[in-house]
Amino acid sequence: MKKLISAILICCFSFFSFAQEIIETSAESLDTEISTESTSLSEKELSEPEAPAAETTESTEAVAEKESEAELPENTEIAENGKIDESTPKDIIENSPAETPVTITAITEETSAKIEATLEALAEENPFAEDSLEQADQELAESDFVAEEEEGIPYIELGLPGVDRPEVEKFRQQYLQPKWTAILVSSLEKGIDYRLYIRKSLENTELPKELEYLPVVESNYKTDAKSKSGALGLWQFMENSVKPFLALNDYVDERLDPWKSTDAAMKKLADNYKMFEDWELAIAAYNCGAGAMKRALAKAEEKDFWYLVDHNLLPSQTANYVPKLLAIADLALNAEYYGIEIPSHQEEYESLYNEANAIFDYVSVNKAFYLKQLAQEMRIDYRELSRLNPSFVLGFTHPSVASQIRLPLGTGESAVEALSKMEPIDFPIKYKVEAGDSLWSISRKYHCTVSQICELNGIKENAILKIGKILYIPSK
Repeated sequence: MKKLISAILICCFSFFSFAQEIIETSAESLDTEISTESTSLSEKELSEPEAPAAETTESTEAVAEKESEAELPENTEIAENGKIDESTPKDIIENSPAETPVTITAITEETSAKIEATLEALAEENPFAEDSLEQADQELAESDFVAEEEEGIPYIELGLPGVDRPEVEKFRQQYLQPKWTAILVSSLEKGIDYRLYIRKSLENTELPKELEYLPVVESNYKTDAKSKSGALGLWQFMENSVKPFLALNDYVDERLDPWKSTDAAMKKLADNYKMFEDWELAIAAYNCGAGAMKRALAKAEEKDFWYLVDHNLLPSQTANYVPKLLAIADLALNAEYYGIEIPSHQEEYESLYNEANAIFDYVSVNKAFYLKQLAQEMRIDYRELSRLNPSFVLGFTHPSVASQIRLPLGTGESAVEALSKMEPIDFPIKYKVEAGDSLWSISRKYHCTVSQICELNGIKENAILKIGKILYIPSK
């Protein structure tokens, strides 16, 4: 796969080199004709047509230089001048129009589309997962790539210490490689709505700004990401770590809700900081668990994350967790300094009034209603309604516990009207409490657990059952 991607990119950029050679030849010819036949023209009139070609030459040569060491297909021949020999169709060269800026723009857009498709394929799995990063470490060790800072650009200091540590530098150099920079940008851009909401949440809760980039390490900013260990969602909550932050039962899994899980992650990180009084320890504990962090600190002479790393008192994943975050945050906040392009979207952030700021309409229900039927009654796109309510894992609301349905802004009244015309789902298993019943006896009868009955019906395990009360029985 790696060789195929490299071949695609090299062929595209080699074509740029041929096109550029034509541009330079045409420009020289045009310059000569103008000098001979129109000596009365001003220097300004002569220089303006050449500007696009000069800019294109610089851009093409810069990109070609970056790709000079990439692999080529076995059947590709290279001439002494560095061009791909006899690989560019002659009809393209012969019919290349004189208005080269237009031609180059068209080629660039087409190539950009191909590169974007390639990056999407690369990012299908989380490229920041442990196994992917091990492969990247090997690639970085085998290459002689060294990133250079841009001169004259001010550096923005991070609020967390340790950015100069060698563990951080390793990941920083890795992400500065063109392939990894592109994947990082793609991940951040796809999660932009959630990023801005997270940024706002961090500002409101006065938590470190670097945490905006933690979902890159956790889930690659994918709201439905699932790890091998079962962690789910943007913030990768485990089943045993959702309480008291999120709801999780047969009908609702709020780990999949990017807005609710963000609020939960902010609370959990804040709790960790209160416990350990150090942000790097708090962030590391988000990965390994507060219990594991306490045990590690009990063996340490210093209450310091880097001390734990230096003395191998943390799991390798946790030891890499904070350095990854610091490297990504450093690159994102100092993109101009490092000479890369990672949009900050500061203008959009300062004028938020959309779903990125979690501004929606809501409607509350106490019974089970199908989201698809609601969308049809409201005459809105079901996919949009489903995207806004990913926690309803079965496609309908909780049958007995109050639920809030998130709606596009301005559609609240339409939803209320639509629900008034709909019938709630009639569950096949309802149980009417009789004399002598207990939650335990009912759970034995229907082969489920007491906790499942309690979660489904919104009651406590020590609840006293009233005769005649209707209980919903879990379907599994």
